[in-house]
Amino acid sequence: MNSHRVYRLGLYEKSMPGELPFEEKFKAAKETGYDFIEMSIDETEEKISRLDFSDARILMLQSLSLDIGIRFESICFSAQRKFPLGSLLDGAADAAVELFKKCVDFAVKMGIRIIQAQGYDCFYGETSSAETREKFLDNLKLCMEYASAHGVMVGFETMENEFMNTVEKAMYFVNQAKMPYLSVYPDVGNIWNGADDIYQDLECGRSHICSVHLKETLPGRFREIPYGEGQVDFEKVIQTTRQLGIHRYVAEFWYTDEADYRMTLKKNNLFLKRYLDAVYMTEV
Repeated sequence: MNSHRVYRLGLYEKSMPGELPFEEKFKAAKETGYDFIEMSIDETEEKISRLDFSDARILMLQSLSLDIGIRFESICFSAQRKFPLGSLLDGAADAAVELFKKCVDFAVKMGIRIIQAQGYDCFYGETSSAETREKFLDNLKLCMEYASAHGVMVGFETMENEFMNTVEKAMYFVNQAKMPYLSVYPDVGNIWNGADDIYQDLECGRSHICSVHLKETLPGRFREIPYGEGQVDFEKVIQTTRQLGIHRYVAEFWYTDEADYRMTLKKNNLFLKRYLDAVYMTEV
């Protein structure tokens, strides 16, 4: 029997009220049992502007992290919905590449190890096609050259769309790009709505999965399903991912104006750790 816990569980930043100062987010995550926070860089101007934080602002965040004992260790880069790498709109893909590079630069300054990239070749007002897929791959290679040069891991999130809603589909682009810093960062809730056999689909990513989002879903519904009220078999998912060598997870859920958000953070931490402890504290 293992005598210590060999997994880490992070918290998605959007599980907390958006208006909370960074210090309060650090304290809330730490005090409710999480090991790190996954920062959100979404498509809002407020979040995208973080990529322009001054060195002084970044040093302040790092100082808070050291004082409180928890830090941002990855980025959910959902700004790519607004700036997809395969867009055929005039100048859009070039802007997407530049934003991706800014995210890498920001990650380096913050000491963040992993960027979770979004599996979208195009999004608003466009339809996926052979041309958008080709452009996506070409620009992905440009982005990965930059990320690799800076030592930042990039992992594809499995999405709610047909373009990349399974690990198998994400692995197509990993294999095409052939770059060691490109991996898959599955969302198991999304896979549940995308794959015929979630466990076989996870197997497709063996040796190429850097981390896992633990999220609840229902058929056709991808967000704001409370843990235990959906379709995901978390025990079997965690058994499978442990066998694949995964030791890093993020609890992905959203703040929904509940009166005591900290109680929700703690409840969800206990829910997931019940399964994580049962699997990871047992010999394999």
